[in-house]
Amino acid sequence: MLAEERQQKILQEVKRRRAAKVFELSKLFDVSEMTIRRDLEKLDAEGLIQRAYGGALSVEGTALEPTFQEKESVNIKEKERIGVAAASIVTEGNTICLSTGTTTMQIIKNLATKKITVVTNSLNNAFELSKLSNVRLSVIGGELRAGSYAMVGSHTGKHFRQLYVDKLFLGVNGFSIERGLTTPNPSEAEICRVMIEIAKETIVVADHTKLESVSFAKIANIKCVDKLITDSDVDEKYVKQLREREIEVTIV
Repeated sequence: MLAEERQQKILQEVKRRRAAKVFELSKLFDVSEMTIRRDLEKLDAEGLIQRAYGGALSVEGTALEPTFQEKESVNIKEKERIGVAAASIVTEGNTICLSTGTTTMQIIKNLATKKITVVTNSLNNAFELSKLSNVRLSVIGGELRAGSYAMVGSHTGKHFRQLYVDKLFLGVNGFSIERGLTTPNPSEAEICRVMIEIAKETIVVADHTKLESVSFAKIANIKCVDKLITDSDVDEKYVKQLREREIEVTIV
């Protein structure tokens, strides 16, 4: 494959994923990581991508927000493993909070055996949780965001602030050491901040493509994160940096 052809395919891959790691692209195109770095540098110089730690980001816009249906099938195997790992740390009698998202949905699929209380502002989450007889469910109302099926607004924040939970499982669009936790919508970012306030422990569930990605609206700095559960394609150097910041990282 000629370099120009490979670079075009790399560009397509970064656009599709919105973020890609050097080692992933190296495996995908069967070339050295050094070759991929040179390709990314060229694409970055042309303004077609944005270089980031260990990889590259799409430049199609930080406000880009795929629909729930579009995200549902992306990295599904990784999300399934993350869901199993997250559910395993929920203990009998816990009160947990679940943000909206396709990764938190995978947690619900593994919560059928323990008597727990779950709080959520996600209609998708609520529908699936309503099928579980072992779950005491509290659904927080508000204004519905059609793209994510999440309730947002002042009413939502007010009711969350009247509660306290043991664990928050938070799905994000972006997780960056420098820029923090991010999501495309400011209203959802605000509600996520409230969730963090009421939780004893904040656990981010995110596959490796979310790491060092940045979306439009900031939720919080990563110092609020107690644990990160991610998949095995994460960069080891990045994990080391997170652990140096006293964030517990579980790789599945």
